[in-house]
Amino acid sequence: MIFGIGLSKTGTTSLFAALARLGYRSGTYRHMRILGIEDWIAGDFTLDHLSGFDALTDLPLATYYLQLDRRYPSSKFILTVRAIDSWLESARVHFSRPPASSFGRDLRLATYGVTGFNRDRFRTVYESHVEGVCRHFRTRPADLLVLDIVAGDGWEKLCRFLDRPIPDEPFPNVQPGFRLPSEQEGDAQ
Repeated sequence: MIFGIGLSKTGTTSLFAALARLGYRSGTYRHMRILGIEDWIAGDFTLDHLSGFDALTDLPLATYYLQLDRRYPSSKFILTVRAIDSWLESARVHFSRPPASSFGRDLRLATYGVTGFNRDRFRTVYESHVEGVCRHFRTRPADLLVLDIVAGDGWEKLCRFLDRPIPDEPFPNVQPGFRLPSEQEGDAQ
């Protein structure tokens, strides 16, 4: 299993698209929203909600990376990052809107401790998350890739980490809501 454990607005949707392009059965936040993983928020990780996927990105994975590391041994983890001020501005725009669902509200509370954007709180959570992930994997460098997609990291680092050939195309640069071609066909039905 491959887990993209960067916080939202760090290139998680682009990573989702890249992993799908590499042939992984991939999902992101919107896929997990419909999997019934509310039990994670309640602290129960016993059910395998992720069995239909090879790779997943975005929240709630970032929030629960420690539990996922225990639940899915031998997994690979990708921490997407970006410059803090750039991330804060993007997060401000994205999280200034109220959550669209109770799942979104609960996930914001579990991840950030607030339901709306608060610059100081988000900065603290971002810095703590990056530090905690790096500390957790410090003795297992083969299990963690830190990827700054916004700054230009892409196929070379990702494919080397996953031992996959580099596609002959630009690394995806997509926004939340992006759908794979196979999903678009399903949407039309």
